[in-house]
Amino acid sequence: MWRKPDSCQECGSLLIGDSLRCPTCEKLLSVTPIRGPSKSDISLTSMWSFRDFLPEYAKPISLYEGNTPLIEVKNIENLADLSLKLEFRNPTGSFRDRASSLIISDAVKNKSSQVIGASTGSFGISLSAYAAKAGIKSQNVIPQNLELSKIEQMKVYGSNVIEMGDSVEESIAEAKRLSKAVNAYLATPENNILAIEGQKTLGLEIALQKEFFDALIIPRGSGSLIYSIYRGLEDALASGWIEELPRIYAISLEKTKSAYLAESLEIEQPFLLEEVRETIKFSKGKEIEIDAQQMIEKALNLSRKEGLFIEPASASVLVAADELIKEEEINPPNSVAILSGSGFNALNIYASQLRDKRKVVWGLSESSTTKFEILNLISEGKATYGISLWESLGRAKSKQSIYQHLNELQEKGLIVLFGQNTKIKEFKVTKKGFETLEKMRNLIDFL
Repeated sequence: MWRKPDSCQECGSLLIGDSLRCPTCEKLLSVTPIRGPSKSDISLTSMWSFRDFLPEYAKPISLYEGNTPLIEVKNIENLADLSLKLEFRNPTGSFRDRASSLIISDAVKNKSSQVIGASTGSFGISLSAYAAKAGIKSQNVIPQNLELSKIEQMKVYGSNVIEMGDSVEESIAEAKRLSKAVNAYLATPENNILAIEGQKTLGLEIALQKEFFDALIIPRGSGSLIYSIYRGLEDALASGWIEELPRIYAISLEKTKSAYLAESLEIEQPFLLEEVRETIKFSKGKEIEIDAQQMIEKALNLSRKEGLFIEPASASVLVAADELIKEEEINPPNSVAILSGSGFNALNIYASQLRDKRKVVWGLSESSTTKFEILNLISEGKATYGISLWESLGRAKSKQSIYQHLNELQEKGLIVLFGQNTKIKEFKVTKKGFETLEKMRNLIDFL
């Protein structure tokens, strides 16, 4: 039976609420591994088939999350027979639906009329959908300049979206402040133990679906997914579903100019970094850093060869799997890679990589669209000079045209040169430029 810890194992402080860490000593809190029914007693239809491993709710808020397929690669030779867990097949396109189902069920049980969360997008989309299902209000605090397709999905579900800060850490701090100010349920997964407990059902599912596996390849991000899956596997081990815990391979990004292609992996201070590293060490796995540009190539190849459309961050596991297989560190038939999110959450990124002719979007001319994207990239510090902008825009335009756009933006007073390097012209956005960007974003919202 599931039992939330009532006191901190480290300092003994009494615990109130669903905090993930002890408010006194900051020790990570966890639920004791649960010994549940045998595998043969589970009839898998959704995440809630694992009720014996979850908190009890009379009326869970569910969109039939979980029970995602586990399939083998067939048409990519170097990845053949590798098992892929298709978490992007969840209702809103990511593993976060498992967390949202549990968190919103708890919010309803506690008679909360509003939930507030913070994320780089996928959790915000999920939270918005499940709050809508439950008939309660939702607010999502997100970093500025998040992928527009993610923002619009939150709004589709009726959520109020607040852009705050340059990083998810700043957004989380604002969500905490706001939830206290309006007495709302704080749903941010970094602060709620129920996120881990909901997401752990992914680990339970793999143990149920695959007879034997000794390696898991997982995007690191904040560390939440890795820690959650491991929690589920601890329950599976305690229940006799598996004989030993697998090696864990955590995939993160090298700090390159293309890191922005994976917002959900681009986290400055992963909140479970220490615990994840301990888990990796204990499992005899390792951390692997990859270049974000490789993810795009792997994701597109997966779409064209296997018919699976995933977001760039999800393809990080394919890049790593390729390396691990070549090094003979893993055996594909005994390994599982987690595909955590849908490609529909990154349509603009794919458009910028794919088209020889830039797609005209948001009712703007092709030239205006390019200028808007250049301003965005410079304002975010993701590309600040000609060559880096050309590469970030997918090399679809000629270098000459990029410099022409830069000259025109400079003439309009929207960008200026800065820095001491006389060989490379580096730009920053002016106050007028930021005001113009804001007006264009408001126009996009209106359209």
